[in-house]
Amino acid sequence: MDKDVTKVLFEQARLEVEGSCRRWLLARRPVGPAVREDFQFVEDMIPAPPPGKYLARVIWLSMDPKQRLLMNATPRNTEQVPLFGVMFGNTVAEVLVSNHPDFQPGDIVQDLLGWQSHALSDGRGHYVNNPYGTRKVKPALGPISTAIGVLGNGGLTAYFSVLNDLKPRAGETLLVSTAAGNVGSIAGQIGKIHGCRVIGLTSTDEKCRVVVEEFGYDACINYRTATDLSAAIRREAPRGVDMFYDNVGGTIAETAASLLNPGARVSIIGYTEQYSAVAGGKPWTWPGHLSQSQFIIHDYHREFDAGIAQLSAWVKDGRLRYREDIVEGLENAPDAMIDMLNGGNIGKRIVRVSPNPAGVA
Repeated sequence: MDKDVTKVLFEQARLEVEGSCRRWLLARRPVGPAVREDFQFVEDMIPAPPPGKYLARVIWLSMDPKQRLLMNATPRNTEQVPLFGVMFGNTVAEVLVSNHPDFQPGDIVQDLLGWQSHALSDGRGHYVNNPYGTRKVKPALGPISTAIGVLGNGGLTAYFSVLNDLKPRAGETLLVSTAAGNVGSIAGQIGKIHGCRVIGLTSTDEKCRVVVEEFGYDACINYRTATDLSAAIRREAPRGVDMFYDNVGGTIAETAASLLNPGARVSIIGYTEQYSAVAGGKPWTWPGHLSQSQFIIHDYHREFDAGIAQLSAWVKDGRLRYREDIVEGLENAPDAMIDMLNGGNIGKRIVRVSPNPAGVA
């Protein structure tokens, strides 16, 4: 028998003894906000990697607003999760078995492996919409969980969008929506690093406290309790708003747009207010005279290493702080996402699927 085939069969037998692969599938497309019944939990055999692929054990699973968008029947500008397909998710994982020349057992990788305990990858990601493929994680830059947080797509989104879309200058005023979330909290701190006055918008008084006391914002407004949001922003930004960081769209963005100074810059990261909208509704768009294009992180994938290095340096010297909002267990992934979409997280919401490898932070 061919040596490679023998190796695969041996590894398959060993993995069958070690346990099962647990997965969350998309059982139905939500109408409105997602509920737990939209997901289906299944268990089956841990697969052995054929030639050209590796098998990984998922350690950390990222929860992102985009996941709700991908559950829709007709997502905009992105790939949808097929019915009864594995739910989309960015992960940090450990390579267990490899038949891929570029990956060895013990490698820690960041890959779009989805909501599952084990997954195969060919180094280009479990999902086709992954132009940069699998990335090896360097523990020296930070705890491996940060590869899907402050040193991952969220941190990189904040980094490149602030520097390239907003071009912050000392003394200017930056207004950030969802300021207590992963991307918003980092974006505001990058504004502070560049000498800006930074004002946050978020949904609770506790989040406002964290935004100011931990993330170093100059001010924060609870948009749910503000009787006049426009007046509240004007009080904190008496000279107007020079930059707006938009994570939500909708009424908050409309209010911010009315307060922008001539020559102001806007960075549009997402329209989370619309991700759970019932199909058939008219999508919200920015006012025509302020038409903006949405930021796409994939456009910067060739610059990821430089961005990660800078973010890591800011974390290590104390100029950039981050929070990880950890939910234990893959079985709780649906509740973790639903709660995040309802504003239940502060910082980066992640699910611990399995323990870190011994000796790895």
